[in-house]
Amino acid sequence: MNATAKLFKEELAKVPENVKIELDITFAIADKIDAALKEKNISQKEFAHKMGKTESEVSRWLGGTHNFTVRTIAKISQALGVSLITV
Repeated sequence: MNATAKLFKEELAKVPENVKIELDITFAIADKIDAALKEKNISQKEFAHKMGKTESEVSRWLGGTHNFTVRTIAKISQALGVSLITV
């Protein structure tokens, strides 16, 4: 293992488990939004307009690191006609 990979592995080990879980969840939500947009043949621009958001905000959502509120998840689910999370 080279020095960079070793350093990366050491730093990653320092990340709290709850942060790792949070990132997994936000990336999963972003993936579901992206899949729904592709399945329904909706562009990011059309989706942004439908949501009353800017295209750049939707792009940030799809980047996978947005901290979604429950309200936003509900609005996105309604707009796309899909369930993004199951509780």
